[in-house]
Amino acid sequence: MRVMMLSWEFPPLKIGGIAEHVYELSKALARKGVEVHVVTPELKSMMPYKSCCNAPGVHLHRIAMDFNADFIWLMNLKMVEVASQMDFDLLHAHDWMVCDAALELRSRLRKPLVSTMHSTEFGRGGGIKDGFQMQIHYKEEALARLSDHVIVCSDSMKQEVIRLFNVKSSRISVIPNGIDVKKFDFAADDGIRRAISNSSKFILFVGRLVYQKGVNVLIGAMPKVLKEVPDATLLIVGEGPMRQQLERDATLLNVSERVIFAGYLDDPTVRALYKLADAVVIPSLYEPFGIVALEAMAAKTPLVASAVGGLSEIIGEKEGLKVPPDNSDKLADAIIDVLTDAGGENARRVRAGYKKALSLSWNKIAEATLEAYTKAVQRRRSKMNGRAKGLHDSRGSLKIRMWEYS
Repeated sequence: MRVMMLSWEFPPLKIGGIAEHVYELSKALARKGVEVHVVTPELKSMMPYKSCCNAPGVHLHRIAMDFNADFIWLMNLKMVEVASQMDFDLLHAHDWMVCDAALELRSRLRKPLVSTMHSTEFGRGGGIKDGFQMQIHYKEEALARLSDHVIVCSDSMKQEVIRLFNVKSSRISVIPNGIDVKKFDFAADDGIRRAISNSSKFILFVGRLVYQKGVNVLIGAMPKVLKEVPDATLLIVGEGPMRQQLERDATLLNVSERVIFAGYLDDPTVRALYKLADAVVIPSLYEPFGIVALEAMAAKTPLVASAVGGLSEIIGEKEGLKVPPDNSDKLADAIIDVLTDAGGENARRVRAGYKKALSLSWNKIAEATLEAYTKAVQRRRSKMNGRAKGLHDSRGSLKIRMWEYS
C-alpha cells in the first residue's frame, strides 16, 4: 500500500502533538511495509528546534514556505500540486489545516480518504464564539463527513465527532496515541535539574500556553502547594499566546520566584526533565488524549491530571491522580499528595503507568491504523460500485458526472 499523508506539522516543526504523532506513525507503518509519503511545509521562520528528525523508510516532501497571512491557503495549494503528481492508494489527512488539499485530492484523484481528527475547534475554544472559529468548524465538519473513514484518539473524541458532525459510529475508529518507551530508557543527568532550581521538589508542565491547557489553574494551585512544600518549584515548558498573562498571574499570586517559564526546549532535554521531575501535572480543561500523560508514564514519573476527555480514559485509578478540571484547590491537594507521598502510593502508580505505556507501542497503533485503511478502501469501492450501477438510464446508456465520484 502507498499512503500519502498530509500534515502541517512534522519534525523539526513541532507546535502541538500532531508532529510527533505523524512522525512515529509514519515510521511504524513503513516498518510494516507501507510506502509512506508525507507532504509537509518547511517553515524556517517557525522552527523552534535546530535539529531535524530522520524518518527511516518514510518519503518526505517538504514544501518551502514563509509564515504569513496566506499561509494556510498557499500550503494547501502546494500540497495539491505535489501530491497530484504522485501515484498512491490512499490519502491520510491530519486535522483541519490540510482540509482543502485533502478534499481536492479526494475529488480529483478519486482516492479513499482517511482523516485523523486530533481535536475540534468547538472543544479547543469551549464553543464557537466568532466567525474565524466557525470557518474552522465548517472545515472540520467537511473533512469528517466526506472522509471514507475517521480516526480519533479516544472514546470521548469519538462522541464529540458524532455529536458535532453527525458522522456514523461505524465510520469512526478509536486509535490512541502511542509511545516509544525506549526513548526514556536512559539515566538523566541531575545537573539539568540543578541548573533549573535547587529545590528539593520539582513539578513539571509540558504543553502549549493556551487556555485549553489550564496552566492558569496550575499556577493558581501553587500558593497552597508552597504552604505544604515550601521549596517546590514549577517548571513550565512550552510557549503560547498566554505566556505574558500567566507570568502576571504568578506575580500577582506571589509565586513568581517558584514558577519558571522555560519556553521551548529540545526533545532530549524535555525527556530528561520528565525523568527528573517529582510530579508531572496536566491541568487541561479540554484534552482529546494527552500525549504528555504517556510520556510521564514512560519516564516512570508520578502523574496528576484533570479528569477530562481522553485523559480520563488513559489514566485509571492505578496510573495516577485525577482531579476535577478548573479547580486549583483540588489540583493543589493532589500535587501535595504526590510530592509528600504520605500514603506511599507513588511507586505503585508509577509501575501501573509504565505498564500502560508499554501496551501502547507504535507498532500496535500502526496495526490498528492499517485496519482503518482497509475499512476506508472497502467503503470507497462499495460506494463507487453502487453509484456506477445507478448511473445507467432506462435505455442502458451511461450518464457520468464527475462530481458523482467526489
